[in-house]
Amino acid sequence: MSDFGDDEKTFRPHGPHQFSNSALHGDSVVAPVEKEKVLEMLEEVRTVEDVHKLAGDEDVQEWENAIAYYLGNIQDEISLPQLQRALKMPLVEVWLGLLLGGFTLEQRGDFYDSHKIWVNKK
Repeated sequence: MSDFGDDEKTFRPHGPHQFSNSALHGDSVVAPVEKEKVLEMLEEVRTVEDVHKLAGDEDVQEWENAIAYYLGNIQDEISLPQLQRALKMPLVEVWLGLLLGGFTLEQRGDFYDSHKIWVNKK
């Protein structure tokens, strides 16, 4: 990000997500984005709070709270897929909630093996 210079900018939330095609349950929604637009957006992200704003209409705090509440009711640790199934939330919401919520994660397998990612109580 240092390539973008040191100009101080204020991050502006992007607003609600607008997709032209409705996705079927479980399908991914992907749309091309111009490189310049992505770089412009990244230039404005400076803090974790900016990342939360970037999520737009997504309620990252709600995800973090749901995870913390569930972890408060377990003994020690839980695998990422088990946590996702228990919360009945999309994996991306659980993953972002864990990362942005400062939870302790431990990788016990290969990089792409999500079944071997464990979440420890805070």
